[in-house]
Amino acid sequence: MTNYATQQNYPQFYEGETINLDFHAIPHYGEKSMLEKNWVGSKHQSMKSAQTFLAQDGESRMLLYENSNIDRADAPDEIIKFTNYWLRVRGILNQTLVFDSKLTTYGHLEKMANDDIKFITLRRRGKKMIERISNISDHKWETIDLKKSKRKHGKFKVYEERIQLPRTDLMVRQLVFKDHGREKPTFLITNNEEFDIETLARYYANKWLIENKIAEIVDFFNVNALSSPFMIRIYFDVLLSLVADTLYRLLANDLKRYEQCTPKTIFSEFINCRCDGIVDGNEVLIRMKKKKTSPILKSSPVYQKSYEVPWWDNMKCRYEWRA
Repeated sequence: MTNYATQQNYPQFYEGETINLDFHAIPHYGEKSMLEKNWVGSKHQSMKSAQTFLAQDGESRMLLYENSNIDRADAPDEIIKFTNYWLRVRGILNQTLVFDSKLTTYGHLEKMANDDIKFITLRRRGKKMIERISNISDHKWETIDLKKSKRKHGKFKVYEERIQLPRTDLMVRQLVFKDHGREKPTFLITNNEEFDIETLARYYANKWLIENKIAEIVDFFNVNALSSPFMIRIYFDVLLSLVADTLYRLLANDLKRYEQCTPKTIFSEFINCRCDGIVDGNEVLIRMKKKKTSPILKSSPVYQKSYEVPWWDNMKCRYEWRA
């Protein structure tokens, strides 16, 4: 599912040029669990877990979509399910999808290309691929310097060519990177003809944003501990975590200089304090204890007004701060 209503009300969070995609296996520790075993990176072992597919806007870092408890056999198809869903609810998919080589198959890449869906992904390298690349003369390699990059290896060499993906009729751009801090070259493939080499390298490197987002929701919302092995409970665990993360992102957007902070920081700095709720006629007054960050909340126009709350029979909510 996706938080579609949020997209309608806050379109500025869904305007990135890329969408990051990834899987995350959520362990379940119950002895009677009927879940499949998946590789759990945080535990460095295969465990009974719910394989979850996530999509994230590459610019705002907002989570766009999730699907839980995916069978291993169906995992390569999940990207097609996502693109079909996105086209159904949005009418267009003009972003470039960014993901790693294990997410799907060459056949699905060909189908996406035929549907005019752009992608950037890695190619699994084989011994023959590495041997062929090692024989390419140095003058054919281009030096790239991502000047604004804070990464240790912002300067590297790249060789670009066009190849046909195995077992398909699809022709793609292949970029091979070396001298980038890794022992073996990296093979990146894309059907995006508009992005230059620097842009492609930067957007793929930024895929770590979804990995960071997964780490955030694991750390703060305890997503790595399923409360039940039953499908409906798994869906609700992940869905409510996604909703909560979205609400924290919207709250952070109203807090000057805290716009990019994690939910854990927002909770610690602004929410985790004593407060009292007082019902006064048609208004609910929330009195919060002052903290060092209270002036940031008080200075925001959002918290200087009272609001009607639909699920409170349109009673109004207002905030005050006390010593």
